[in-house]
Amino acid sequence: MSQTISVDLSPVIRRLEVVNDNITQVNQQVFVVSQQGEQTRSRLEQFYQEFVAYVTADALRTELQLAETRLVKVRQELDQRFGHYSDVRRRVTGILQATDVAIVRQETMRTATEELMLAAPRYWLAPSLVALTAWISDNQPLAERALGEALNRDGNKTALFFALVCRRAKRPRALLDWLGRYFLLQNPQALDREVIVMLDAVSNGVFGSTAQEVCLRVSSGWIQELEQAGSFLDEQRRRWSEALDARTPKVGADEFLTLRRHSPTWPRLESALAAARRNGQVANYFRKLFEGEIPVLPQLETAVDDLLDSLVTHFDDEELPLRKEDRLLELIVKEQGDRNAASRRMVAEDEAFAENMPFSALLTNAAMHPEASQASRATQRYAVAVSREWILMGHRDLVARDRAAVPAEIELAIGPWSGKSRDGANEADLVTSLESYYQSQIDQAVQAVGRGAAFIFAIIGALFGVLVLFQGSWLFGLLLLAVAGGLFYMAKKNQETAREKARQQIGAERDSALHILRACLAELVDLRRAWASADAEADAVAEVLESIHSDQHLLRRPEEARAILS
Repeated sequence: MSQTISVDLSPVIRRLEVVNDNITQVNQQVFVVSQQGEQTRSRLEQFYQEFVAYVTADALRTELQLAETRLVKVRQELDQRFGHYSDVRRRVTGILQATDVAIVRQETMRTATEELMLAAPRYWLAPSLVALTAWISDNQPLAERALGEALNRDGNKTALFFALVCRRAKRPRALLDWLGRYFLLQNPQALDREVIVMLDAVSNGVFGSTAQEVCLRVSSGWIQELEQAGSFLDEQRRRWSEALDARTPKVGADEFLTLRRHSPTWPRLESALAAARRNGQVANYFRKLFEGEIPVLPQLETAVDDLLDSLVTHFDDEELPLRKEDRLLELIVKEQGDRNAASRRMVAEDEAFAENMPFSALLTNAAMHPEASQASRATQRYAVAVSREWILMGHRDLVARDRAAVPAEIELAIGPWSGKSRDGANEADLVTSLESYYQSQIDQAVQAVGRGAAFIFAIIGALFGVLVLFQGSWLFGLLLLAVAGGLFYMAKKNQETAREKARQQIGAERDSALHILRACLAELVDLRRAWASADAEADAVAEVLESIHSDQHLLRRPEEARAILS
């Protein structure tokens, strides 16, 4: 008679269940830690981008504040060092207009100008005013002495000043004499900046027809002399390319936000789009420049007075360093603290602040930087018309450079996945690639989730149960097999639970990545269309320039016949 052995295995089973739960939790925690590591990496990358954006914005704010503060100081220094020049400048048209109406005594004007001579010992305009008042009062010896001193201080400005005064007084012979002296002092390779005033007089029709023909003939001769240099055309192409390039707009910070975050190619894309949009900016600039009529002042005296104001307020060479710094700071403020963008614009304007420049450079500055060169609208038109072929060459070079820099393929980086696209047409392939990537991630995560120790104990329990059965202990053997079956079921259930959780987590990442991918491709399509539309504006620039006719440079005085440049 066999003896029945009763064994209570419930404590063992409970322990096994606890062990199995612990192992399952460990597996789940390992998986969670892995997922959290990936999320942490992604968040760190996002934090880094936000930190860089914050640092950049803070640097711009700081640069803007410094520029605004420094701008005030520079203008104060200009006023302190050269403020007395303004007193001299204000007297010029005042003396001429007082002479017109004869309401100021000559002695008063003489005393005032002599005081200005003492206040501005190096300024060319002070002795010029003394000579002017002496001439008005018919004091030839004083006029000659003062005129000699003015010519010694600055022969170019003095000659042009008295040419304008003689034109105002309707003395054509004296006007031609002074213009002849002025042109003899000029070197087309190194013209002084006041030549812009002479161009203003020509383009605004202030010089009479005879003097105007002389000026146009001389300026044409300057261009012919410059063109004899072998490198002239290349230099002009470069100069105009730089001038046009300075008008490149910025891409809005709120445009193509998804591509900004998920395309390593974005900086090149942004540069290409901005460069293409420049075409529209340039076309509109030239189109508006030649739109509408420029009013001609009916009185010659008023027109000449405006030119005299321009001549005497056009700052002198000793003021150049501070004026240049003033302009750079002004550009930094306009660019909201972006010193690099301001510096690029300043490079294009740099020649406008040079003491001497070639005549071709003066035309470029007059056309593109009227604020710095102090050119009138009529002179801008004249400069553009004369430079038309050079502008077209420079623009073609710029467009060719920009088109060559457009990236053919765009890189996309969405989390750990990466891909490439030209224009979004391969969306299906990219979606397949992304889904395949995340499917492999799911497969790896699923495979990484084992059945745990409970499965091992279940196998061991089953083996012992079979062994006990063979030894004749049916009840104990069946009990072991039942426990093994329960452990196997729990191990299998826990494994599926962990795997399903892995599938859901990675699947959610996949769905988010798919959404980002489609958004990137949609923005890429929009960007390509925007670029193509902007690039097509390159033809508009040529159309605008080629439509300019020779009679658009010069204005007509009421007392003069319309002058047409051949």
